[in-house]
Amino acid sequence: MKAIVTGATGFIGLALCRELLQRGYEVVAVVRPDSRKKAGLLQLQKDFPEESLQIIELHLKEMEALYTKHHIRADLFFHLAWDGPSGAAREDFDIQYGNIRYAAEALKAAKDCGCIKFIGAGSQAEYGVVDGIAYEGRTLPSPFLMYGAAKLAAYRMCALLAEQLKIRFLWPRIYSVYGAGENPGTLVNYVLSSLKSGEMPELSPCENWWNFLYISDCARALRMLGEKETAEGVCHVASWDTRKLKEFVVQMRDIAAPGAELGFGCRPADPKRTFQLQPEIGKLKESGLRPEISFQEGIRLKMKELRS
Repeated sequence: MKAIVTGATGFIGLALCRELLQRGYEVVAVVRPDSRKKAGLLQLQKDFPEESLQIIELHLKEMEALYTKHHIRADLFFHLAWDGPSGAAREDFDIQYGNIRYAAEALKAAKDCGCIKFIGAGSQAEYGVVDGIAYEGRTLPSPFLMYGAAKLAAYRMCALLAEQLKIRFLWPRIYSVYGAGENPGTLVNYVLSSLKSGEMPELSPCENWWNFLYISDCARALRMLGEKETAEGVCHVASWDTRKLKEFVVQMRDIAAPGAELGFGCRPADPKRTFQLQPEIGKLKESGLRPEISFQEGIRLKMKELRS
C-alpha cells in the first residue's frame, strides 16, 4: 500500500507517517518548500528504508504537481495540511478561506494519483458549542470560529466534489489530541510546564466536558479508518474517555506535582465559546480500534518529554 500525506511535518502528520511506515506502507510526505520542520521526517528516513519515504516540497496551491510533475500513484490520500490552525490565524478570514480551495485541489490530486480514498482532517471546532453528545452525521454544526467554519465548508464542498469525481471520501473530525511534539500553547503543555516550574496554572472553572486522545492512538485511528472500506463520510476521532475537564487537570497535577495548587476560576469562561466535547465514536469502534495509551500513561510520557 502507498499513501500520500500532506501536512507531514505537523504534529499529527508526522505521527501518521510513522504509523504508516511501521505498517509497511510506502509514504509520500508533502511538505512546504524550505520547511524548517523536516527534521522529524529526515529521522524517519533513517529509521526506515529510505525508499519507503519520499519527501516532496510543494505549496498547498500546487497539489496537481503530485501527478503532473512527480507522477505519483498511490492508494490513500491523507490531507492534513491546513494554514492557520492555531492562534490569531484561526480567526483570519483570508487564511481560512484559502484552505477550502486547497482541500478541493488536494482531492482532485488524489483522484489524478489514482487514490481509492481521500481522508481529510476535520475538527470538533466545526460543531461549535454542543449541549450533550455530538453524533456522527446527525448533530448540526454551528461553529463560532472562522477556523471551524472553514473546516465545515471544506467538508461540504469536498463531499460533493468526491461524488463528482467518484472517489471514496472520509472526513474525520479530530478531537483533542496530545502527546510528544504537540504545540507549546496547548492546555496539557501549559498545565504540566507550570506545575513543573512550581507555578500555579491559571485556569477557567474547567466544568465543561472534555476528551483527550494520545497522538499515537490518533495516528492509528486515521490509518485504520482509511483502510476500512465502509468508513466514509463524517466520523469522530476521539478516545473512549470523556470526563469533566477539571478531572483531567487534577489527574495531571497528581502525576506532575501532587498537592500543588490549581487556579480553577482564575480565568472566566464564556459559555457561548466554551467547547463541550462529548463525541459519539461509533465508526471508530466499528474499525476495531481500542486506544492503547490511557490518559494517565500519556501524561507520564509527556512528563518524560518535558524533563528531556
